[in-house]
Amino acid sequence: MSESYLLVTGSEENRHDLAEFEFIEPVFLLPSKKLLHKEGANPLMLRFLTALILRKPRDLFVHLQRISLCYEQKNEEQLYAALVDFFVVLQDAGFLIKQRMLGGVRHELSSGLLQRLQTYLTDYRLIQGNIYTVLTSGIESNMELVFSPTDDKQSLDHDPLQIARDYIEYSQLDEARETLESAILASPDYMELHEDLLELYKVTKNVDAFNEMKFALSEINHPMQTTWDSLNSYFNQ
Repeated sequence: MSESYLLVTGSEENRHDLAEFEFIEPVFLLPSKKLLHKEGANPLMLRFLTALILRKPRDLFVHLQRISLCYEQKNEEQLYAALVDFFVVLQDAGFLIKQRMLGGVRHELSSGLLQRLQTYLTDYRLIQGNIYTVLTSGIESNMELVFSPTDDKQSLDHDPLQIARDYIEYSQLDEARETLESAILASPDYMELHEDLLELYKVTKNVDAFNEMKFALSEINHPMQTTWDSLNSYFNQ
């Protein structure tokens, strides 16, 4: 007679045979179901998902489940760790999904952690983990973990300019601004990024964000200084 365990997923309880599962003591069904999260999930589920990621780091769906669960539980440190491990696996690829995941959970992150993660969008090698990350050790030696990096900034899938314009199309102006700001800091010579960001500052009359970004660019040589100065004069009229 096969051994059975009580498997808990949120408010659901089902008894299943041990033989159905590849792990020894199953307590969750979440990874086998196409659900990003279960409201009120068993508190041990996060530990299970993290362990599963350590064992199968390329399973991106489990990463998304872990991020969603941390967001639901409003656990900032665990949420940061889940995003960091997700970024490590994607490396220089997957800019669009990384940006959208970060935008979706940004309200549960402090401004400091949010800014740090925005920096990691364009260079995963800068990543610093915390006590909950499981994939951050040896980052520099894993250059081919999942995808080959691309330097084609005009790629439609990864072009931050196109991503920002998509945000604007759906009136997600804060997300568009943050995307452009992060991209400019990473690629200050990309003139169209400056043009769109300056136009966004002007339309939204966001003087504070403009001043913060102008200060961040003060030590960076870029081809749009005259245009930045013009908008500065406009705001100071």
